[in-house]
Amino acid sequence: CLAELGLTVEKLKQLQEWAKKSSVSLRFRAEERCSFLREETREEEDPRKRVDEVSVGGAVRAAFTSKVVNKITEYFWQFEAKYELVAIRGVGAEFSDRLQLLDFAGAGELKTAAKTTPRPEVAAPKLSEEVVITWLLRVHSDAGDAPQFKVDRSLKNCRTPRRNDEVDDALKHFKAFAQWSSTVSGYLNALMITVPGVSQKFDFSAISPESVLQPVLPLMLEDIPERSDAPAETPSPPTSTLVSLAGDSAGNLLLPVADSNLLLGEEIRTLKEKKHALSQIFPADGLASAIVASTRLTLEHCDLVCKAWADAVAYVEDMLRKQLVAAIGKEVSPADFASYMTFHNRKLFKPEYGPKPFCYAVRRSERHSPEGTVSIEEDAVGPGGDSNISQPIVSICAKSSTEGFMTMALSASTTVSFGGDRYLHAYLSHQFSSQSGSKLSLASKARQFSSFLVIVGRVASASSFEPKYAAIVQNKDELTIPLDLSTIPTPKEFKDAIESLSPEQQSFAKAFRAMQLESTLFGILVVQIKPQLEQVLNLADDSLTKEIKLTQDLMQLFIKYQIPTDLLSFDGKVAGPDEIEIVAPSAADRLEAVKSHVKAMTDMIEQEKKEELEQRKKEAQYANPFAEAECKDSLMDFSGFSCSQMAPPTMMMESAAHSAPRSRMMARSAAAPAPSRGCWGAAAAPPPGPPSAVSPPQQPQQPQQQPQQQQQQQRQQKQEDTATGSGQSSTGTRDYTQVPKQMDEKFEKLDTDAALRPTIINPSKTWTKKAQEALLAKPKTSTLGNDEQKNEKHAAFDLLDALTKSGALPLTHASLHVVVAATHCFDKSVMETIVQDNMNPIEKVERSCLIMASTVHQAPPAALINEAHQARVNSTSPMLFLEDVRD
Repeated sequence: CLAELGLTVEKLKQLQEWAKKSSVSLRFRAEERCSFLREETREEEDPRKRVDEVSVGGAVRAAFTSKVVNKITEYFWQFEAKYELVAIRGVGAEFSDRLQLLDFAGAGELKTAAKTTPRPEVAAPKLSEEVVITWLLRVHSDAGDAPQFKVDRSLKNCRTPRRNDEVDDALKHFKAFAQWSSTVSGYLNALMITVPGVSQKFDFSAISPESVLQPVLPLMLEDIPERSDAPAETPSPPTSTLVSLAGDSAGNLLLPVADSNLLLGEEIRTLKEKKHALSQIFPADGLASAIVASTRLTLEHCDLVCKAWADAVAYVEDMLRKQLVAAIGKEVSPADFASYMTFHNRKLFKPEYGPKPFCYAVRRSERHSPEGTVSIEEDAVGPGGDSNISQPIVSICAKSSTEGFMTMALSASTTVSFGGDRYLHAYLSHQFSSQSGSKLSLASKARQFSSFLVIVGRVASASSFEPKYAAIVQNKDELTIPLDLSTIPTPKEFKDAIESLSPEQQSFAKAFRAMQLESTLFGILVVQIKPQLEQVLNLADDSLTKEIKLTQDLMQLFIKYQIPTDLLSFDGKVAGPDEIEIVAPSAADRLEAVKSHVKAMTDMIEQEKKEELEQRKKEAQYANPFAEAECKDSLMDFSGFSCSQMAPPTMMMESAAHSAPRSRMMARSAAAPAPSRGCWGAAAAPPPGPPSAVSPPQQPQQPQQQPQQQQQQQRQQKQEDTATGSGQSSTGTRDYTQVPKQMDEKFEKLDTDAALRPTIINPSKTWTKKAQEALLAKPKTSTLGNDEQKNEKHAAFDLLDALTKSGALPLTHASLHVVVAATHCFDKSVMETIVQDNMNPIEKVERSCLIMASTVHQAPPAALINEAHQARVNSTSPMLFLEDVRD
């Protein structure tokens, strides 16, 4: 093509010489000038005529015909245009650095109705476009004119026949040359139609490169048959061709060199044939001349050839993609990839270290039935995945059973301590082209007549937990809290970003990142209510296991009425006039005492309700004494008001004022240290009598020592029960706030791709709760917004305050789950990552998973994986097996 633009063999050799040390470009420069020629005036008759008739007595006697002659002044302009195509070395500062390949000059006459120039008087330059052709010149060998292009497959950046440095450079050149050709041909098209009427005079559709052969085809042949008429020597293309192919194509799938040269020769022949046809259509001079038409045809053909070359390379890559899809049977989505990694990790890790589903039963021990479950579930997003139903995520888990207690603040004045099992979870997510294959949510489900507390927050220090949200889950409630995942920059990205900042700016950025890393510790605290009720009420273990009604009454008294626990707990005395103390009380004695306290408190509350209703009814009757007869037919049930609804607003306010002293009286009655008959009034049921075994009043301390001994034995038994579940390793006391920092250091050291990002987990703003108000009622699903979440948190904290006596008692039956998350981010989709980058994402995510697992279990990666995978992992991720990694 360049030969048709004026490039000869001698000029090509000179350009090749320039390209060895300098950059070589093609510059197209056009200039336009417009000058006034002459002014002409002519007359032109109007085609319309005017006829005037003269009538006498109604008859036409004469007719006069007139015509209009228009005087038209026209202005003629001389429009001149010239352009040249020059090869330049560097910037072309010197005359010796410029080599002219093509030039043209033409003129045309323009006509206007006003003496105003139709084009700028001087446009220099009108167009100046350059394209660098250094790459094209350097691919030719020094010994001859045959191009030498090959892909160095030994380089690290060589991934596929399409994704390598050599092809990238070629695509960059052809893309720039196609853009240059399109711009210049567009200017020539506009130049040819500058003179009005030219497009109607000549057939511009003839300037089409469709009939010119494009010698670019992604053709690969296997078992090429030998032709009987094949020449003994490789034929050469016509002499007008600047380059020809050479070499031996035997042993590969490429088209034979002889056939390739024939294609190049056919391209030159069809191009010349097309240019000859254009010379018969367009004149030899002028703006719309055959020279301009031929130049435009050549440039449009160059544009098509460059685009065909890019399409051919893309076809090879698309062929690889189709082969991969055919082998798998489908397009792999992020959800499909996540499902595979779950399958892969089951075979990679040893059973005691492998990822396990994040779903835990809330239970006191293995001998007790679960109160419910707490799990982090994932929903598949987009196509693919192995299930459309929410499933628990898999996480790498390390369990710790320790004597130490952690604290959390319920308010500014109340701090609660808790012990129990602690779990450290590591969750690895994946993103392909900024798309995740799943969406997470925290699901808490309680069984019928069961209850527990779920508290969500952050681990603030080694010994403190910072609660953010809390809720009571009971009686077949299903609380779902969607979780939002947000990533922060990788350690390498962070260091690169702050490298050019000032020391003060770097200090601020590092301090803020330290806070972000600790924010990746997502904590879930689960508190069992029944064991804590037994402890705060001084009951024996398992006393409330089968006491369903008593447990429900206690929950209502604590949550709804906020009754102090001292009024309901067993204090070693029998309720009665003499308050007789019990010697060595049994579990049944304790339980019966608590039942009597609960019954007495419930009766008192019901009596207070009745009295308050009666008082308001009397007030309403006093305000409207004639409303009783009208109200009898529409009497409401016991829980509402009857005739008092007809009272005026002023009486309702007075009624509330009169009921205030009575409420205060109930509070004083509830604050009594021990219930007695005098506290309940005449209508209250008397408490049960004292147990049979009593003690003399000289030994008041022995009943108080018994609950303390039972609590001490319970704690010792809990400490001895350190059996770990399947897939969980046991560790000692650990500062969880150091885990994100340790992971960040390992990410920087071992994640050579800088694709592993620490991830912050936050509860979403909107929750859903499925609750069943009664046994025979249908479950109802409600949405919990900001206000509803605050109410749930206040109710949970009020219950915790009662169960711990405002922090005086620790929570011994609790479990803390700390989740630290990270996301392995890929820039492209799953299929593009495999085909275009020639990368196996399984190996990359496997390495990230081992980095996190070694941090959680505090063990080298070699100790975590099965022997069958040791050699493979060592070859794909050798950095994990270095000695300094184990330190």
